[in-house]
Amino acid sequence: MKSRIRTTLTAGIFIISSIVVINVLLVNNPVVIQIEGDAFKIIDIPYKYTVNEAYMLLFSAFLCGFSLALVLLDIGVFQTDPQEKKTMKERSMEDTALKDRTLENFQEPEKRDISGIILKALTGDEKKTVEIILNNEGRILQNELVNSLDFSKAKVSRILINLEKRGIIRKSKYGLTNCISLADDIRGETK
Repeated sequence: MKSRIRTTLTAGIFIISSIVVINVLLVNNPVVIQIEGDAFKIIDIPYKYTVNEAYMLLFSAFLCGFSLALVLLDIGVFQTDPQEKKTMKERSMEDTALKDRTLENFQEPEKRDISGIILKALTGDEKKTVEIILNNEGRILQNELVNSLDFSKAKVSRILINLEKRGIIRKSKYGLTNCISLADDIRGETK
């Protein structure tokens, strides 16, 4: 019960000190309206905090932070178990042992079908383009791709530029056309 009362009291102090800080910080700048003939100008005068306001701001901010820390401690955010307190040396020894065990047990992960994942991520014309490249064992000439897709050369070129920027395909010169191939990591090859 005492803990609940202390939490409520510190939460109240936090709210009050937060209101004081906000009120001090949000003081309106004084404005001067200067009239010259038929026209007028509005001039903002920079606000300067007084010494008393600065002390009030500092004290309220300190109370706000302190009460917030107490509330967080009371609700158990910073709970520490006495058994968990270990020296830096013990922690580094445990970390080293853990690294050694993971390196010993490390096995290369199974190769995932990245091409399937990419096909799920692509939509529309880009997906059709990558499907055709995949169906041709990951490599096709650009003019054959244009014929297979029934798109204009310009549209196929734009699609290929977008796919190349994203690292999905590679283009290389092949005579008067380009050889389009899937990127090595998508085909599962290593360099």
